[in-house]
Amino acid sequence: MPALASGTASPWPPKMITGSGNELVLRGNFQFDLERHGARSGAATALANVNAWRRRELGLSWRMRSGFGVQLGYDFNTRSAAQVTGWTDNFIRYGAPKLGEFRIGQFKTPVGWDAALSSSASTFLETALPAQTANMGRRIGIDWNSQLGQHWRMQSAWYQGGDLNGDNDGHGPALRLVWNPLAAATAKDGAAAIDVVHLGLALSREERSASRNGRGQWLAPIARFRVRPEAGLTALRLVDTGSLRDPGAIDRIGLEAAWLHGPWLLQSEVLRFSAQPTGNPRFDGDGWYLSGAWTLTGESRSYRNGAIGSLQPRGELGALELALRLSHVDLDDGPVRGGTQTDWTFGANWYVTKFFKLQANHVWGRSERAGVRSRPRILELRAQFAF
Repeated sequence: MPALASGTASPWPPKMITGSGNELVLRGNFQFDLERHGARSGAATALANVNAWRRRELGLSWRMRSGFGVQLGYDFNTRSAAQVTGWTDNFIRYGAPKLGEFRIGQFKTPVGWDAALSSSASTFLETALPAQTANMGRRIGIDWNSQLGQHWRMQSAWYQGGDLNGDNDGHGPALRLVWNPLAAATAKDGAAAIDVVHLGLALSREERSASRNGRGQWLAPIARFRVRPEAGLTALRLVDTGSLRDPGAIDRIGLEAAWLHGPWLLQSEVLRFSAQPTGNPRFDGDGWYLSGAWTLTGESRSYRNGAIGSLQPRGELGALELALRLSHVDLDDGPVRGGTQTDWTFGANWYVTKFFKLQANHVWGRSERAGVRSRPRILELRAQFAF
């Protein structure tokens, strides 16, 4: 306590630095969404208009000079079929310059880079179709993150036993390797003008087992690939493989690419995922997306540890960003007719302050599954307060 008393406190965001150099930070991410749906045909007509909280997350981060740290997080949002909430990032870490960083606990899995990035820093309201389909979400496990020289970064992980919310039971290894050949940042007009080329490869293998999920349901081991139409408040999936029982090893692979140059950002990812259900043919699904963003007011997004972050407005009126994304996923393979879907998404973001952001997306979708064609049209608005 004497060390704490001799430390310093920050009024906002809430932060305490002790006299010995340890740091305690309160973190939060609050997002309120409005969704308005329209459709020309098919199952998309079942999409309902809704206004609701998307996330209400609070967390604590404690980092010590010795290299040890703890992160705790919980989403207090309503748990429903559309929004499975609860424990978020919860882990113990240890880091040292020559050793890298070790974590044990629950954290995001690496395959599906767009889904693994921070939700508070996202360019669009929802992650791209293939990243939603392939990503495993958060799992309990252990990982090692290390910077290999100036240009390379590696993450290796082992996940065991689902997540803290009682879902996603499965275990297996994952690996991610990132190459940034430029690794440079230069000063421009008093702000960071980042110049980054990012190339990444992510792999995982998952073994599923029978388990009881967080809602008390007993589930046989299955693989299931499906995705919402880039609208986070709906439970409807327009493409869905259904349950592939006794799937054997579920393999996922992702290729990542991004170019960040001052106010310009191009980002893309190609994903493939597979399962080998007992007594049935092997299933292979895939997808890709390409997105671009331009900050009209000149600010650049941050880039750190192989992740693209948010941007901080420089002017009194904030920062304005325009973005466009094309994404596609294909879940048709052999006897599995999960369907195909393609979305165009236009986005506009106003970073009012460092902590407050307004976002607008318009999604033009096209899907076909088992002969049923849908043409969803979705308007999404978000107010976000994050620190």
